[in-house]
Amino acid sequence: MPATLDEVLILTRHYAPEPTGSAPVMQQIAEWLAGQAIRVRIVTVRPNYPGDAVFEGYAQGERDQVVEAGVEVHRLKTRPIGSGGLLARFGPELRFMVDLWAARLTGRTAPSRCVVSLCPSILTTLGAAPLVRSGGRHVAIVHDIQSGLGSALGSAMLRAIMPILRTIERFALNRTDQIIVLSEEMRDGLIRIGVRRPIAILPPSVDTRAIVPIARDAGAAPTLLYSGNLGRKQGLEQILDLAEELLRRGSSARIVIRGDGANRIGLQAEAERRGLGNVTFMSLAPKTDLAQAMSEADIHLVPQIADGGAFAVPSKVFAIMAAGRPFVATADAGSSLGRLAEESGAFLCTPPLSANALADSVEALLGDPERRAELGRRGRDYVVREVDTDVVMRRLVRLLSP
Repeated sequence: MPATLDEVLILTRHYAPEPTGSAPVMQQIAEWLAGQAIRVRIVTVRPNYPGDAVFEGYAQGERDQVVEAGVEVHRLKTRPIGSGGLLARFGPELRFMVDLWAARLTGRTAPSRCVVSLCPSILTTLGAAPLVRSGGRHVAIVHDIQSGLGSALGSAMLRAIMPILRTIERFALNRTDQIIVLSEEMRDGLIRIGVRRPIAILPPSVDTRAIVPIARDAGAAPTLLYSGNLGRKQGLEQILDLAEELLRRGSSARIVIRGDGANRIGLQAEAERRGLGNVTFMSLAPKTDLAQAMSEADIHLVPQIADGGAFAVPSKVFAIMAAGRPFVATADAGSSLGRLAEESGAFLCTPPLSANALADSVEALLGDPERRAELGRRGRDYVVREVDTDVVMRRLVRLLSP
């Protein structure tokens, strides 16, 4: 452990106990660093993602100033974004940036020699600058390139304002000392918009001691599982298309969709409209039951929109692999998931928006338990070797240190 890294200030709108997205990743980073006798401070907002209200037990500021697992956590008021989309995010994200500046000016938040900001939102990275002590280091962790996702997902009007967002991204990121992204596509995307600071690729880590393979009940019905946020960038309509195709083929497989988010009500209504009796919606399993929940599927599903992998990478894939389960992703061969499939040999990729291709892959795996087991073993071996928590965190410490 470099002796120079003795304190870290982390600025993020997403933190525990939010169950999906960037929050678990940032929590893992903070708690691991705190476990290395590093002082870790978090400035975040009251938890609300992916729902439309601040979580019970936090709305009145009950846990605005706490120490959790050795991490000093300071939570600020916020307005939940809910299902409003990228434009609806702007107000709460701008408020967080202004609050960061105000906290610095009033002395409520002391500057640090090492500041980590999470994007989304890019406004968090912009708001971090005054909190970096003179001669200190600012590292931006980029989980989403918001201008790219806006162009891929948005309306014509939203796409028209993306050049402004790209300008903000370029300005903010070029004033950091180090940028960390999840994939080569994300790195290349930032370079294309004019980012010139050092960019490192660092995948989300997985605690391979907590998530372990659990044997599946041999008599259980064939089960496909999606678990995570139910938002637009996940391309979840593809799962409904798959369910419809499997019904047409007479498959006995059932599909479980676990999670919450902006699209859940719409997805449930659409599944009912189509008469998809093979689809069940459930809440996310508690974090303490994650390994058991992962084991409840024969195959996991990881849908993405076309081109979505260039701007965001689903961190759930490494947890699936740690659980020793195969999955099928809708991703092109040249994407980050496509390359990971080649490198790990742990899962299959099918073209986005092709229900037939997705159904073919799923049925092939359901009919070949030995292949499923082999893919699961390869995935487990890969994450133990490449993305176990200690492996990734020691690389992160080197990037945070001067």
